[in-house]
Amino acid sequence: MSKVYSIQDLNALPLLEQYNYFGLFDQGGGVIIPFNSNKVPGSTRLREIEKRLLSAGCLDGYYIIKCKNSPGVKVVSDNFTFYKGEKLSEGTPAPIIQAAPQQFSPEVLSYESALKLQVEVERLKLENTNLRRQVSDLETELTNLETEKETLSENAAPGMWENAKSFLSELVQMGAPLLDKHFELKEKQLSLRAMELQGRINMRPQGPGPQAPQSNPTGQHKITFEDQIMSYKEEDPDTYESLANIYNSATSQEDFLKNVKLFDPEIFKIFTNGK
Repeated sequence: MSKVYSIQDLNALPLLEQYNYFGLFDQGGGVIIPFNSNKVPGSTRLREIEKRLLSAGCLDGYYIIKCKNSPGVKVVSDNFTFYKGEKLSEGTPAPIIQAAPQQFSPEVLSYESALKLQVEVERLKLENTNLRRQVSDLETELTNLETEKETLSENAAPGMWENAKSFLSELVQMGAPLLDKHFELKEKQLSLRAMELQGRINMRPQGPGPQAPQSNPTGQHKITFEDQIMSYKEEDPDTYESLANIYNSATSQEDFLKNVKLFDPEIFKIFTNGK
């Protein structure tokens, strides 16, 4: 059991010699006078506590003076229980005090943090004002659309919507066969183009033209220019068509290779490596 002191014992205790920070609390742990800061001397705060306990406004009962040597929040204080009122009998123990529930106390913000929060608040205010304006504009637009809809409904001749739907249905019925015919003709056009390119590849140009080697001393099959051109047909139709045009307009093998080199040096390497 901790000892209970009277108010008169306050000056007899060597508190100032042992501690630097003091605070006055009620029996439940509620703050009456907070701990002094570094700017307030401990002696000044202790005199404030004594004056408060002796005042007529301070009711009789148990009070706690908490003392510590560091202002840190997590520093555990030494507690002294005082009783104000009629003199207690000798050896009266201090009452069991239930700790007050811990209250959330936000840390003191620095100037920079407070400034950032203020800027964020102002930004959110502007954003909120802008959103409210947009909502107001949308509500106005919606009202106008509803008014236009009512006006159109009043002025519309009977059966107008049915006539419009019938007209659209007829357009669909007429348009579908035309689209089918269009795609059919497009497909035939592409087929004819493919046949034309195939014929141009198989056609030998007049004159010497690029000739494949006549002899094969190693006995291995060598890829011809035609084979190399045809290899682009599926994967790269544009290159295939360009090579076919170069091949059919070439007057000799050297002329063909020269034009291929001008067209694409990388493809030229493929043709010359395949010789």
